[in-house]
Amino acid sequence: MIRRMLRFGSQMLSGGREKVPPAAAEPDRKWPEDRAARWMPTHQHRKGGLYRVLSEGILEADRSPVVIYDDADGTVWVRASNEFWDGRFTAI
Repeated sequence: MIRRMLRFGSQMLSGGREKVPPAAAEPDRKWPEDRAARWMPTHQHRKGGLYRVLSEGILEADRSPVVIYDDADGTVWVRASNEFWDGRFTAI
């Protein structure tokens, strides 16, 4: 299982079942204003969303391959490789 750790003050929250909005998890974090200008998509979802593939990995729970990607807002997504490459996304 892929886990993401978020720092909230001195307390660590696991990315398991807790729902912590990014603003609450990192109140002092500032994105550079030119982040959107530097971010370049690599793929487009069939519904129109633009995404950038960051890496491919292996899901710990069952050793299945996954694709790790993000959107222009900085949200990081993980999807099974067979779902990502089945035609849902096209390279730009």
